[in-house]
Amino acid sequence: MAKNKKIKTKKEKKPKTKQQKWAIGLGIALAALFVITIGARLAISSNSPIYNDYLIAIMPESVDTVFDEKDMTLYIEKNKDFDKEKNPPLDAFKVYYYENNDKSTKKIYIENGEKFEGENESATMMTLQFLGNATITDGIIRKILKNTLIVLCILLGCYLIFIWYIIWSIRYDKKKELNK
Repeated sequence: MAKNKKIKTKKEKKPKTKQQKWAIGLGIALAALFVITIGARLAISSNSPIYNDYLIAIMPESVDTVFDEKDMTLYIEKNKDFDKEKNPPLDAFKVYYYENNDKSTKKIYIENGEKFEGENESATMMTLQFLGNATITDGIIRKILKNTLIVLCILLGCYLIFIWYIIWSIRYDKKKELNK
């Protein structure tokens, strides 16, 4: 008998209405987008362990250049032997080309001071060409993430005010019913 009394005094949960389900889903979606945006901002910071992978992803695949009136296409890849503690940051990448732009031949890596038919170009300068192009894309990505974060903060603020209003109005209605 005692168990039956406890069951009767327990409040029965009302099923959620369609609007409540939408409100909960919207809140979860906004929170998830907010977390993803902050995570993306942190991932592309220069202190991030995946920063070099990010840079490689936004760099152009190749850069066309001319050495002594000879057209040449340069390519870039991540340096697998790079050690963040021992090497300068620009050594995180290797610039290479193919003899006569024939991709079936062996890659020829540009080392500091390697000569191209009388020209003396350094790998650092070639890496900077790729990084220069990547900074344009990086700026666009950072601006989009910043604006997205601002919009999401505003939307989350509005959502929280909406939820507060709903809770307040429910309490107000209950108080009004009790006073009758």
